Amino acid sequence: MLVITWPQLFYASLIVVLFYIGELLYFFFKQKKSNAQFLIQQQNSEILALKQDLELIKIRLAAVAASIPTDANTSQDNLSSLIQQDPESPYAHAIRLAQTGADAPEVAAACGISRGEADLIVAIYRSAERN
Repeated sequence: MLVITWPQLFYASLIVVLFYIGELLYFFFKQKKSNAQFLIQQQNSEILALKQDLELIKIRLAAVAASIPTDANTSQDNLSSLIQQDPESPYAHAIRLAQTGADAPEVAAACGISRGEADLIVAIYRSAERN
């Protein structure tokens, strides 16, 4: 016959309780770590979206600079020089090529900009021509 004393039962139950507390701590820290990784991924995607927005703003700024008439008064000339330091910036040149009907690989090669930027410029000016 097997006899278990009260101290033995106490130690066995203490071991079981400590085991469950250890499991709870393990899952808590694992959950916390996965939440941190999720936040990092979310911030990375937000940073990527902000970079894309910045590229779009650069393209629109180049379009504005390209559309300012060159025979305007001096205040517009000053504005043009502030917006666009180089009169033949890659974006202004890409916009002119897109307006003439060039496709994205052609624009990217001619202007030295990335294919994604060229795709965006061509898409913007194709939609502007349709409207």
